Amino acid sequence: MKTEFAIWLVSYLIRRGSDTQENIINEWSKHINEDVEIHRNTFGNYRRKAEELFGTEISYNPGTKEYYIEGKDLITHNAMYRWLLQSVSASNVISRRSRLKDRIMLETSSGGEEFIEPITEAMENGVCIELVYEAFWDEPKERIVEPYYIKLFKRRWYLIGKRRDKGEFRTYCFDRIKSVSLSDIKFKFRKEQSAETLFYDYYGIIQYPVEKERVVIKVTCEQGMYIKTLPLHHTQKLIQQDDDYMTFELYLKPCYDFVQELLSCGSELEVISPQSLRKEIKQYTEEMCEIYNPKDNG
Repeated sequence: MKTEFAIWLVSYLIRRGSDTQENIINEWSKHINEDVEIHRNTFGNYRRKAEELFGTEISYNPGTKEYYIEGKDLITHNAMYRWLLQSVSASNVISRRSRLKDRIMLETSSGGEEFIEPITEAMENGVCIELVYEAFWDEPKERIVEPYYIKLFKRRWYLIGKRRDKGEFRTYCFDRIKSVSLSDIKFKFRKEQSAETLFYDYYGIIQYPVEKERVVIKVTCEQGMYIKTLPLHHTQKLIQQDDDYMTFELYLKPCYDFVQELLSCGSELEVISPQSLRKEIKQYTEEMCEIYNPKDNG
């Protein structure tokens, strides 16, 4: 309950702004649908757990007797903290509504969550992992990897790490990992590059050494509302709109994952620029037309 309450407390104070201990406990009781008593010392322990989990400070105003979060923007602007708050909040509610199990439909990941614990332990302790990995169309192979980052994308967990033997960064999907064990080999993590800066100019997980470009896409208003409310990239900006279409601009490196996402919109999306990306999309669509409308060779 300590961790569950701690995460809920941060979520509550972000939404509410500030509140007294009495009101907080009352709201928690409503949240779990159960009357609870949390004594002052216990509340203090839960508060410290919340501060530890989110690297923040929950302050107390003796004048109003209210608690509030210092620098809550640091939490709301961090992707991992946001995901944690959203996931735990949803899972807490759903777990109390088990009778609705046949009426709540969720998507699961491709698997490999059991490797999160040893990999993050290695990341925290700065040690390499001994990885057995089976890529598609290949045999299982052993690797010594410096674990740098973990990323969740389209229901798959990925490890971005540096191969010890080649000194090159590689991406390993969790559902293709056969085993993970911690080694005795130490490595030094370079703090000058964070996970967010590594993927700053990309959409998805695949990275190619291409130039960053201004991408302009024209989308039907119906499809455009989905893209507007769930942006493809943090640089996305709506630059024009009429009764039929929305036009967006993005600044990124258009690699495979981004191209595939554009193609998933079908005829509801048109790439305006750059011409190189427009040509690539055109080539894909022509190849699809050949599949569905084969030429008569007779």
